[in-house]
Amino acid sequence: MIKKPTLFLMTIVLCISLSGQNFISEDKQWNVRQDYFPDHTEIYYFDGDSAVNSVIYKKLFVSYDSLESLHFRGFLREEENIVYYIPPEMNSEEGVLYNFNLSEGDTATICNFLCSNISIEVTNIDTVEYFGEYRKRWELGYNNYWIEGIGSTSGPVNSHYSYCITTLDRWDLLCYHESGILKYMKEGETSCYVTVGIDDMISADNVRIAPNPVNSGFEFNIETETIAHSIEFYNTSGVLVRKVSNITDNRINIGTDNLEPGLYVINIITLNNQSEVYKLVIR
Repeated sequence: MIKKPTLFLMTIVLCISLSGQNFISEDKQWNVRQDYFPDHTEIYYFDGDSAVNSVIYKKLFVSYDSLESLHFRGFLREEENIVYYIPPEMNSEEGVLYNFNLSEGDTATICNFLCSNISIEVTNIDTVEYFGEYRKRWELGYNNYWIEGIGSTSGPVNSHYSYCITTLDRWDLLCYHESGILKYMKEGETSCYVTVGIDDMISADNVRIAPNPVNSGFEFNIETETIAHSIEFYNTSGVLVRKVSNITDNRINIGTDNLEPGLYVINIITLNNQSEVYKLVIR
Protein backbone atom coordinates (compact mmCIF):
# COMPACT_ATOMS: atom_id res chain seq x y z
CA MET A 1 0.00 0.00 0.00
CA ILE A 2 1.29 3.48 -0.87
CA LYS A 3 1.35 5.79 2.11
CA LYS A 4 -0.54 9.06 1.72
CA PRO A 5 2.53 11.35 1.95
CA THR A 6 4.26 9.32 -0.79
CA LEU A 7 1.16 9.44 -3.00
CA PHE A 8 0.95 13.19 -2.38
CA LEU A 9 4.56 13.68 -3.47
CA MET A 10 4.01 11.54 -6.56
CA THR A 11 1.03 13.72 -7.48
CA ILE A 12 3.14 16.86 -7.10
CA VAL A 13 5.89 15.41 -9.32
CA LEU A 14 3.34 14.46 -11.99
CA CYS A 15 1.78 17.95 -11.90
CA ILE A 16 5.20 19.55 -12.25
CA SER A 17 6.06 17.31 -15.22
CA LEU A 18 2.81 18.33 -16.92
CA SER A 19 3.30 22.06 -16.39
CA GLY A 20 5.40 24.62 -18.18
CA GLN A 21 5.30 22.86 -21.55
CA ASN A 22 4.92 25.89 -23.79
CA PHE A 23 4.63 25.38 -27.52
CA ILE A 24 6.63 28.35 -28.82
CA SER A 25 10.38 28.28 -28.15
CA GLU A 26 13.48 28.61 -30.32
CA ASP A 27 15.02 25.46 -28.81
CA LYS A 28 12.42 23.23 -30.52
CA GLN A 29 12.59 21.24 -33.76
CA TRP A 30 9.96 19.10 -35.50
CA ASN A 31 10.82 16.48 -38.15
CA VAL A 32 7.85 15.67 -40.40
CA ARG A 33 7.24 13.18 -43.23
CA GLN A 34 4.84 14.07 -46.06
CA ASP A 35 3.49 11.36 -48.37
CA TYR A 36 3.64 13.68 -51.41
CA PHE A 37 7.43 13.95 -50.98
CA PRO A 38 8.19 10.53 -49.45
CA ASP A 39 11.96 10.87 -49.83
CA HIS A 40 12.30 14.12 -47.88
CA THR A 41 12.08 15.24 -44.28
CA GLU A 42 10.47 18.56 -43.38
CA ILE A 43 12.32 20.24 -40.50
CA TYR A 44 10.47 23.01 -38.64
CA TYR A 45 11.89 25.46 -36.10
CA PHE A 46 11.48 29.01 -34.79
CA ASP A 47 14.01 31.72 -35.58
CA GLY A 48 13.63 35.36 -34.60
CA ASP A 49 10.80 37.76 -33.82
CA SER A 50 8.69 40.10 -35.92
CA ALA A 51 6.04 42.73 -35.16
CA VAL A 52 2.68 42.49 -36.91
CA ASN A 53 0.23 45.30 -36.12
CA SER A 54 2.38 46.17 -33.09
CA VAL A 55 2.13 42.60 -31.74
CA ILE A 56 5.32 40.49 -31.38
CA TYR A 57 5.31 37.06 -33.04
CA LYS A 58 7.87 34.27 -33.43
CA LYS A 59 8.76 33.35 -37.01
CA LEU A 60 8.47 29.68 -38.05
CA PHE A 61 10.58 28.20 -40.86
CA VAL A 62 10.79 24.83 -42.61
CA SER A 63 13.65 23.23 -44.52
CA TYR A 64 13.95 19.95 -46.37
CA ASP A 65 16.46 17.32 -45.19
CA SER A 66 18.92 19.95 -43.94
CA LEU A 67 18.94 23.49 -42.58
CA GLU A 68 20.42 24.98 -45.76
CA SER A 69 17.25 26.04 -47.63
CA LEU A 70 14.61 27.82 -45.56
CA HIS A 71 10.94 28.51 -46.27
CA PHE A 72 8.87 30.87 -44.14
CA ARG A 73 5.79 29.23 -42.58
CA GLY A 74 4.19 32.12 -40.69
CA PHE A 75 3.97 34.07 -37.45
CA LEU A 76 3.01 32.54 -34.09
CA ARG A 77 2.38 33.83 -30.59
CA GLU A 78 1.19 32.13 -27.42
CA GLU A 79 -1.03 33.49 -24.67
CA GLU A 80 -2.72 31.62 -21.83
CA ASN A 81 -2.24 28.20 -23.47
CA ILE A 82 -3.64 29.37 -26.81
CA VAL A 83 -1.36 29.49 -29.88
CA TYR A 84 -2.29 32.13 -32.45
CA TYR A 85 -1.12 31.83 -36.05
CA ILE A 86 -0.81 34.05 -39.12
CA PRO A 87 0.01 32.06 -42.31
CA PRO A 88 2.72 33.54 -44.56
CA GLU A 89 0.39 34.56 -47.40
CA MET A 90 -0.14 38.30 -47.74
CA ASN A 91 -3.23 39.74 -46.01
CA SER A 92 -3.70 36.58 -43.92
CA GLU A 93 -5.58 37.11 -40.67
CA GLU A 94 -4.70 35.70 -37.28
CA GLY A 95 -6.42 32.48 -36.26
CA VAL A 96 -6.17 29.92 -33.47
CA LEU A 97 -3.76 27.09 -34.27
CA TYR A 98 -4.02 25.34 -30.85
CA ASN A 99 -6.20 25.82 -27.80
CA PHE A 100 -4.71 23.74 -25.01
CA ASN A 101 -7.50 24.81 -22.63
CA LEU A 102 -10.14 22.65 -24.33
CA SER A 103 -11.95 20.00 -22.28
CA GLU A 104 -13.47 16.71 -23.41
CA GLY A 105 -16.60 17.37 -25.47
CA ASP A 106 -15.60 20.96 -26.36
CA THR A 107 -15.77 22.21 -29.94
CA ALA A 108 -13.66 24.96 -31.47
CA THR A 109 -12.54 26.52 -34.74
CA ILE A 110 -8.88 26.42 -35.73
CA CYS A 111 -6.65 27.14 -38.72
CA ASN A 112 -3.52 25.56 -40.20
CA PHE A 113 -0.93 26.44 -42.85
CA LEU A 114 -3.36 26.10 -45.78
CA CYS A 115 -6.86 26.28 -44.30
CA SER A 116 -8.98 28.32 -41.89
CA ASN A 117 -12.28 27.89 -40.06
CA ILE A 118 -11.78 24.17 -39.36
CA SER A 119 -14.30 22.77 -36.87
CA ILE A 120 -12.90 20.33 -34.30
CA GLU A 121 -14.28 18.40 -31.33
CA VAL A 122 -12.31 16.96 -28.42
CA THR A 123 -13.35 13.31 -28.14
CA ASN A 124 -10.95 12.27 -25.38
CA ILE A 125 -8.17 13.63 -23.14
CA ASP A 126 -5.49 11.50 -21.50
CA THR A 127 -1.89 11.64 -20.34
CA VAL A 128 0.96 10.01 -22.25
CA GLU A 129 4.63 9.43 -21.45
CA TYR A 130 7.34 10.15 -24.01
CA PHE A 131 11.00 9.66 -23.13
CA GLY A 132 10.33 9.89 -19.40
CA GLU A 133 8.09 12.99 -19.51
CA TYR A 134 4.32 13.09 -19.03
CA ARG A 135 2.26 15.22 -21.40
CA LYS A 136 -1.44 15.90 -21.78
CA ARG A 137 -2.95 14.64 -25.04
CA TRP A 138 -6.15 15.70 -26.83
CA GLU A 139 -7.86 13.27 -29.24
CA LEU A 140 -9.76 15.15 -31.95
CA GLY A 141 -11.15 12.28 -34.03
CA TYR A 142 -10.00 10.68 -37.29
CA ASN A 143 -6.59 9.85 -35.77
CA ASN A 144 -5.81 13.51 -35.02
CA TYR A 145 -4.04 14.30 -31.74
CA TRP A 146 -2.57 17.31 -29.98
CA ILE A 147 0.21 16.78 -27.44
CA GLU A 148 1.01 19.46 -24.87
CA GLY A 149 4.20 21.32 -25.74
CA ILE A 150 4.58 19.38 -29.02
CA GLY A 151 1.47 20.21 -31.02
CA SER A 152 -0.18 18.07 -33.67
CA THR A 153 1.01 14.56 -34.49
CA SER A 154 0.85 15.76 -38.11
CA GLY A 155 3.40 18.52 -37.53
CA PRO A 156 3.45 21.97 -35.92
CA VAL A 157 1.18 23.78 -38.43
CA ASN A 158 -0.42 20.74 -40.11
CA SER A 159 -3.29 19.94 -37.74
CA HIS A 160 -6.40 18.64 -39.55
CA TYR A 161 -5.16 18.94 -43.13
CA SER A 162 -7.53 16.09 -44.03
CA TYR A 163 -10.52 18.36 -43.32
CA CYS A 164 -9.66 20.87 -46.05
CA ILE A 165 -7.42 19.10 -48.60
CA THR A 166 -9.01 16.71 -51.08
CA THR A 167 -5.82 14.80 -51.95
CA LEU A 168 -4.64 11.68 -50.12
CA ASP A 169 -1.53 13.42 -48.75
CA ARG A 170 -0.65 12.63 -45.16
CA TRP A 171 1.76 14.35 -42.78
CA ASP A 172 3.35 12.46 -39.88
CA LEU A 173 5.43 13.90 -37.06
CA LEU A 174 8.46 11.62 -36.94
CA CYS A 175 10.44 13.30 -34.14
CA TYR A 176 10.42 16.28 -31.84
CA HIS A 177 13.51 17.71 -30.11
CA GLU A 178 14.12 20.29 -27.40
CA SER A 179 17.64 21.76 -27.23
CA GLY A 180 18.80 18.90 -29.45
CA ILE A 181 17.38 16.24 -27.10
CA LEU A 182 14.87 13.77 -28.52
CA LYS A 183 11.52 14.14 -26.72
CA TYR A 184 9.13 12.34 -29.09
CA MET A 185 9.40 9.67 -31.77
CA LYS A 186 6.42 8.28 -33.69
CA GLU A 187 5.61 4.76 -32.56
CA GLY A 188 7.14 2.15 -34.85
CA GLU A 189 9.70 4.54 -36.37
CA THR A 190 13.44 4.10 -35.94
CA SER A 191 14.75 7.28 -37.60
CA CYS A 192 14.03 11.00 -37.47
CA TYR A 193 14.93 11.39 -41.14
CA VAL A 194 13.17 9.76 -44.09
CA THR A 195 16.38 9.54 -46.12
CA VAL A 196 18.27 7.62 -43.41
CA GLY A 197 18.22 3.89 -44.07
CA ILE A 198 18.49 1.04 -41.60
CA ASP A 199 22.08 0.24 -42.53
CA ASP A 200 23.09 3.87 -41.95
CA MET A 201 21.50 3.78 -38.52
CA ILE A 202 23.27 0.59 -37.49
CA SER A 203 26.72 1.70 -38.56
CA ALA A 204 27.25 5.39 -39.29
CA ASP A 205 30.60 7.03 -39.90
CA ASN A 206 30.98 8.12 -36.28
CA VAL A 207 28.98 5.40 -34.46
CA ARG A 208 29.16 1.61 -34.65
CA ILE A 209 26.86 -0.82 -32.84
CA ALA A 210 27.87 -4.47 -32.92
CA PRO A 211 26.61 -7.09 -32.97
CA ASN A 212 23.25 -5.85 -34.16
CA PRO A 213 20.96 -7.78 -33.85
CA VAL A 214 22.25 -9.13 -30.55
CA ASN A 215 21.01 -12.28 -28.82
CA SER A 216 19.19 -11.79 -25.53
CA GLY A 217 21.50 -12.25 -22.54
CA PHE A 218 24.65 -11.32 -24.48
CA GLU A 219 26.68 -8.10 -24.62
CA PHE A 220 27.02 -5.67 -27.50
CA ASN A 221 29.27 -2.64 -27.82
CA ILE A 222 28.76 0.94 -28.92
CA GLU A 223 31.78 2.68 -30.37
CA THR A 224 31.64 6.43 -30.97
CA GLU A 225 34.06 8.82 -32.61
CA THR A 226 34.26 10.80 -29.38
CA ILE A 227 33.17 9.99 -25.82
CA ALA A 228 29.41 10.36 -25.45
CA HIS A 229 27.78 12.22 -22.58
CA SER A 230 25.14 9.53 -22.02
CA ILE A 231 23.28 6.75 -23.86
CA GLU A 232 19.53 6.19 -23.48
CA PHE A 233 17.48 3.15 -24.47
CA TYR A 234 13.78 3.49 -25.37
CA ASN A 235 11.26 0.89 -26.39
CA THR A 236 8.99 1.45 -29.39
CA SER A 237 6.42 3.18 -27.14
CA GLY A 238 8.98 5.86 -26.28
CA VAL A 239 9.47 4.69 -22.68
CA LEU A 240 12.98 5.03 -21.24
CA VAL A 241 14.11 1.55 -20.15
CA ARG A 242 17.81 2.12 -19.49
CA LYS A 243 20.30 4.99 -19.29
CA VAL A 244 24.10 4.76 -19.23
CA SER A 245 25.97 7.76 -17.80
CA ASN A 246 29.47 8.55 -16.52
CA ILE A 247 31.03 7.23 -19.75
CA THR A 248 34.84 7.46 -19.80
CA ASP A 249 35.69 5.76 -23.11
CA ASN A 250 34.51 5.96 -26.70
CA ARG A 251 33.85 2.21 -26.66
CA ILE A 252 31.41 0.75 -24.13
CA ASN A 253 30.14 -2.81 -23.63
CA ILE A 254 26.52 -3.15 -22.57
CA GLY A 255 24.62 -6.24 -21.46
CA THR A 256 21.07 -7.04 -22.53
CA ASP A 257 19.99 -8.37 -19.15
CA ASN A 258 16.49 -7.21 -18.18
CA LEU A 259 15.78 -6.08 -21.75
CA GLU A 260 13.05 -8.04 -23.50
CA PRO A 261 13.62 -9.17 -27.10
CA GLY A 262 12.46 -6.56 -29.58
CA LEU A 263 13.34 -3.25 -31.22
CA TYR A 264 14.91 -0.43 -29.20
CA VAL A 265 15.77 3.17 -30.05
CA ILE A 266 19.21 4.24 -28.82
CA ASN A 267 19.61 7.96 -28.18
CA ILE A 268 23.29 8.91 -27.95
CA ILE A 269 23.71 12.34 -26.35
CA THR A 270 27.01 13.97 -27.27
CA LEU A 271 29.10 16.26 -25.10
CA ASN A 272 27.71 19.30 -26.93
CA ASN A 273 24.18 18.19 -25.98
CA GLN A 274 23.14 16.93 -29.42
CA SER A 275 21.19 13.71 -30.04
CA GLU A 276 22.07 10.92 -32.47
CA VAL A 277 19.39 8.23 -32.84
CA TYR A 278 20.02 4.62 -33.84
CA LYS A 279 18.26 1.29 -33.48
CA LEU A 280 19.10 -1.97 -31.70
CA VAL A 281 17.41 -5.32 -32.22
CA ILE A 282 17.48 -7.87 -29.40
CA ARG A 283 16.41 -11.36 -30.44
